[in-house]
Amino acid sequence: MRNHGGKSTAIFAAAAIAWIGVLFFFSGQVGEDSSALSGGVTQLLFGWLLDWGMDFDLLHHCVRKAAHFGIFAVEGCLMGMALLNGLKRRTAVLLTGVGCALLSVLNELHQMQAAGRVCSVADMAIDFCGALTGLAAAAAILHAFSAFRRRMAKKYDDDR
Repeated sequence: MRNHGGKSTAIFAAAAIAWIGVLFFFSGQVGEDSSALSGGVTQLLFGWLLDWGMDFDLLHHCVRKAAHFGIFAVEGCLMGMALLNGLKRRTAVLLTGVGCALLSVLNELHQMQAAGRVCSVADMAIDFCGALTGLAAAAAILHAFSAFRRRMAKKYDDDR
């Protein structure tokens, strides 16, 4: 699963770096803005549950944790796609894991600098689990494309 092309590696690497900007943008929001954004998402996605009497604070907490997981899942997938394209599998997995763990710590420390925000070890763990899930998705996607290419090449060879 390596050396599938320098162009795709560069595209995924650029996307992973750009996504880091997204991570740090959201972690730099002051507490009031961050809470308003996630509160709006909670209302939009789960307004019907709130109408049935579901606790807003519980749903809001779940949305915030899902956002941590999801945003790092995207980063893990993008970084994984970039590194799995160009490196040996073990090296790519190790570098993606270490890179995302470091990003998680730096992101939480950055978040702590914003008014009304805190640094949470639990959020770092959620971030890392999201990143590993994204990495697993990247590996699965690349494996599927590789298998497809092999089948197409075999079919082409058989047709000759």
